[in-house]
Amino acid sequence: FRSAQGQAARLPELAAGFVRDKFDVIVAVLTPAVTAAKNATREIPIVMAPAGDPIGTGLIASLARPGGNLTGTSAAGEEILAKQVELLAAAAPHLKRIGVLMNSANPSNDFFFKAMSARAGKLRLRLDRIEVASAGELKAATARAKGGALLVVGDPMFYENRGRILEQTLRARIPAMFGGRPYVADGGLMSYLSPGEWHWRKAASYIDKILKGAKPADLPVEQPTQFELVINLKTAKALRLTIPPSVLLRADEVIE
Repeated sequence: FRSAQGQAARLPELAAGFVRDKFDVIVAVLTPAVTAAKNATREIPIVMAPAGDPIGTGLIASLARPGGNLTGTSAAGEEILAKQVELLAAAAPHLKRIGVLMNSANPSNDFFFKAMSARAGKLRLRLDRIEVASAGELKAATARAKGGALLVVGDPMFYENRGRILEQTLRARIPAMFGGRPYVADGGLMSYLSPGEWHWRKAASYIDKILKGAKPADLPVEQPTQFELVINLKTAKALRLTIPPSVLLRADEVIE
């Protein structure tokens, strides 16, 4: 296991190390890591667990036949991110604008923001694109969402530094949507995403097939079909926000 500790600039070095050590399979988590792995080798099989918009970013040719040495799961980013915008707006009906926190190193950002903007336009919301290149920029970036809400696009840097993001949103009373239950368990307001366990189980099945002789190019990329909405009512109270019953009824888990 190797982690860039949320520093995307380290990913090429880590991927190159795996290639030098001649691993049989490389599992890469999220688009920047998948991209680094693909740039490092055309020979070693790579399993995405997951990647966002792998077709739009040029990682694979198609979901059915990805081609090359890459397969795995896609986060189905377009619809899920649009849904995150919709759910955040439903939880805080007074909203007029949402800041979208993104890692500038993620090649999927344009695709993600376009999908979210389309949904926000229908809801008459303004989206502000907030990109950061390092953890040191997070405090100022998060503060830009004050007076509105914040949507944090899934990224290792944000996950590694979720404590400071959560602290900032609570201090500034910023309703925030995250991708992943751990954010909400640690004090975030809400999350909507496919369960991470699903992607890991699928990754294991891909590895099994590859080690038995299957070629990544012939293994279709899978997308999740189930998603979890998790809401933290304690955080809602701290934000002086009353979540409408219609939203609470849609939740798969309510943390009180």
